[in-house]
Amino acid sequence: MPWKKNANVAMYAGANWSNLIKQVSNTTPEQACRIALLNPNITFFFYCRQGMYLEPVNGNPARQFKPGDAVFFSGEPWYGSAPQCDTYQKDEMSVIYISPANVQQFQNIACYQTAGGLPAIDVVSIFGGNYASNELPYLRANNNNPPTTEPLNPNILAVLQSGAVKQLRDKGITVLLTVLNGWAQVGWSEFTSQKDATDFAAYLKKDIVDLYGLDGIDIDDEYSTGQPNNTSLPMVTTIMRQMMPDKIISKALWSDYGPFSGSWNGHTLAQNLNYGWEMSYYGGGPDSRLAPYVSYGMNKNQLVLGFSAESRFQSQWPTVGPVSEEIVTQGYEGGMMFDYENQPASLGLMENMVNALCGPGNWNVDPNCNL
Repeated sequence: MPWKKNANVAMYAGANWSNLIKQVSNTTPEQACRIALLNPNITFFFYCRQGMYLEPVNGNPARQFKPGDAVFFSGEPWYGSAPQCDTYQKDEMSVIYISPANVQQFQNIACYQTAGGLPAIDVVSIFGGNYASNELPYLRANNNNPPTTEPLNPNILAVLQSGAVKQLRDKGITVLLTVLNGWAQVGWSEFTSQKDATDFAAYLKKDIVDLYGLDGIDIDDEYSTGQPNNTSLPMVTTIMRQMMPDKIISKALWSDYGPFSGSWNGHTLAQNLNYGWEMSYYGGGPDSRLAPYVSYGMNKNQLVLGFSAESRFQSQWPTVGPVSEEIVTQGYEGGMMFDYENQPASLGLMENMVNALCGPGNWNVDPNCNL
């Protein structure tokens, strides 16, 4: 959601504050943007550059805020003048999948800005890690072919070890790792044992998310040669949610009725996901491609429509802008571009998507970047 910044305003002291979700101290505006992304119901927040005192008004209590406080709300803001604060209001979300060729290409993601100077890309999912073994490390480079104990392909490992993830996060960009099945008997939909699911979730937390400072895990449940069941994904995502309550769990959405229809200990897949990015790419608008997931239990503000820069879809590229406009009018959360690294620069696929989602002029190059 490229954010819209409104300077020198905060929630009016006399407004109805029943839509207050939470307050976080000792943060930065960039961290607050990433915090807000964890909860799709957060639609705006104000950030205190200086301390602020709000007098009791209309039956509301007095409120005291310190420098570095971020205060998060759902619904629509009711602004009041506040020279100490800025308010950030959610716009449509912009997501990319990238298999970075090198560290510099990954760092360049932060070079694109909205008209207000904020990141034009909200979420980056690094594509990807391969779940290819039932023994540690569960992720194996190149689908464990040839057999290896390296957990990730060299290009991805180089990015994760370079500090580039922190550079993007410090700009307010959320960074995930997509984990795919790796042409093996194991997979996201193949868990039958709670212990196995717990061990895998603990591995993702300790050896992937915590180690590399990521914002969460994106699930791509394809390519396993094992036997799927409808309990597996509800189980493993419930355990992940318990282990990583402040991280994002998202899913690449494609032909998913089975896992969304299952449950484990009263928990469903839809309840455990922050977001889902739909991956049929073309051949229909948001309602035809995303409405099924609403019926599965997700909300429109969690659903993002996918496009692809793969050359096989070249004939469909002119539809990116018009269909992105439909995302807005039909009330879904945003757009996703798969294969971001291979988009022909001259065609401006991301520019068309972001400008259609958030208005013309919201895809710009930071003049301090040398692209």
